[in-house]
Amino acid sequence: MPTMHARYGRPKGSGLDDSQQLKSLAALLAANPTLKPTTAIRSLGVEDPSAIRRLRDKFRMDQARLMADARHSFRSNGHALARHSPAQPNSRRQLASLRTHIPAAPIAVPEETIAADAAHALPQPPLLAIWCDLGLWATTKAIEQQTVLARHWLQLPAIEIAMRGQLAVGAFVVAAMTPRKPLKPRLH
Repeated sequence: MPTMHARYGRPKGSGLDDSQQLKSLAALLAANPTLKPTTAIRSLGVEDPSAIRRLRDKFRMDQARLMADARHSFRSNGHALARHSPAQPNSRRQLASLRTHIPAAPIAVPEETIAADAAHALPQPPLLAIWCDLGLWATTKAIEQQTVLARHWLQLPAIEIAMRGQLAVGAFVVAAMTPRKPLKPRLH
């Protein structure tokens, strides 16, 4: 007879090694204490809600040790720059998200140091990749605008009536022009 209650759902612990992301998260929070953990996780480039929740829960469980290590490295280096783990793709968008989602740090760091570290950490993509990205972005925007325009036109009453009439005429033509099977003669 079991004495413990049955645990439902997935077992605790994902088995994923998030230590590098947790260190980066702690470095961001040490550099800017007004930042919330969820915002800092998003600024690291994590978009999946379950991954955000998993990292936030792991950070809360080990917050004291991670923050102590981050503060120690922050004091010894003079500044902290979150390094990207190999699992995260290096791109200009991450640098842009770091700049837009994180409020300004309370300690002023020279711009040359940040630019040098950022240029070293994030290599520039090749020109062909930039042009392909630009082309895909333009195509995506054009398709989105076409979709919005089609939805607008299809919701107009006159267009809706015309489409229903066209469907009715089409159904009538199909019904009238469908060849019928000839009746087989039956002999009784």
